[in-house]
Amino acid sequence: MARVVALPQSPTRERPHRRQPELVLVKSPARAARTRSVRKVLVFITVVALLGMVVVTRIAIELEESSIGQLSAEITQAQRVQGDLKLEVAQLSSPQRIMSYASQHLHLTLPSSVDVVAGSHTKNAVPLPQSAATAPSLPLPAGEVVGGG
Repeated sequence: MARVVALPQSPTRERPHRRQPELVLVKSPARAARTRSVRKVLVFITVVALLGMVVVTRIAIELEESSIGQLSAEITQAQRVQGDLKLEVAQLSSPQRIMSYASQHLHLTLPSSVDVVAGSHTKNAVPLPQSAATAPSLPLPAGEVVGGG
């Protein structure tokens, strides 16, 4: 029979672990050049877009300034017209013009005297001033015709 003999185990040698170098992906030069070109194009497009927005904003500001200038001119004109109309209202509403118009065109006259009634200290008639014969000639109210009573 065969006998099995156990051999003494020899000390095992452990292999030192060699560090494997890490793998690095190396891009091809053509691909790297293409990536740089794409980046340059994107930067260029971004710069052009920003400049375009600046130009559009500046144009909008100029248009608004033009509108403001036109509105200022319209306001000045409207204020001039308002001043002229205030002057005309003052002229048309003057008491001398109204009295002159009433006597000439409406044939109205002031009474020669007024009797003061109860509650007054004086019971005598008070003469009223008569309108001046030479009243200034001012425009007539709208719809009035000269000489047509």
